[in-house]
Amino acid sequence: MEDSGLNKYLDEIGKESLLSAEEERRLSEQIRQGNEHALNRLVEANLRFVVSIANQYKGKGLQMEDIVSEGNMGLMKAAAKFDASRGTRFVNFAVVYVRQQIEHAIEQQTGLYRVPKDMRQDTAVLRQSWPLSVDAPLGHRSNMSLLSVLINQDAPMADERVYSETIENVIEQALQTLDERESRVVNAFFGINQEHETMAEIAEDMDLKRERVRQIRDKAVRKLRKVYKSYLNNEIKNS
Repeated sequence: MEDSGLNKYLDEIGKESLLSAEEERRLSEQIRQGNEHALNRLVEANLRFVVSIANQYKGKGLQMEDIVSEGNMGLMKAAAKFDASRGTRFVNFAVVYVRQQIEHAIEQQTGLYRVPKDMRQDTAVLRQSWPLSVDAPLGHRSNMSLLSVLINQDAPMADERVYSETIENVIEQALQTLDERESRVVNAFFGINQEHETMAEIAEDMDLKRERVRQIRDKAVRKLRKVYKSYLNNEIKNS
């Protein structure tokens, strides 16, 4: 989330008044009776709390907008399970859910997109043999691109020359296995033949929630990795 976007978001959620213990108790009772409006009220009144937690996870692998989005999901889970009759204030109850949601997302993200240090040399070798749009750095992350997340260091390579000659065909075939929606998200997120877009921008363009865009992106990357590995092994065996 860019600073201007975050500031705008903070201005919006700052208009929500904080709740007293009695208000939380009343909302908690209504939520247990299935009152969705009460659930939304409890969540909206505590969005600033999520931002305060999200700030502690800056630089851990997710953009701020994604950290806040994940934290809000954790907040909603907590709101649905909150029982004020136990004498606990909501933020004390929700903090565990918020942190777990954020940390799980970071672990999943870095697992998908971690770029090993010894991969950088391979990426540099390929830079001259593959279109810049696929190997271009993603936003401010100079070591992350679609190419970097697909490279499989365990794949048997005859030599760098063979690798360079086959990589273009392999990635092109892998990209063709995506459905229309997956392709739209991958192209936008990795800036393939277009400007890189954040998940918030993609979500707005596609009229989807950010979490749904993240799910589509991660599923597409897993699909690409699987197809990429299969195609690459076949290409090398036949070379």
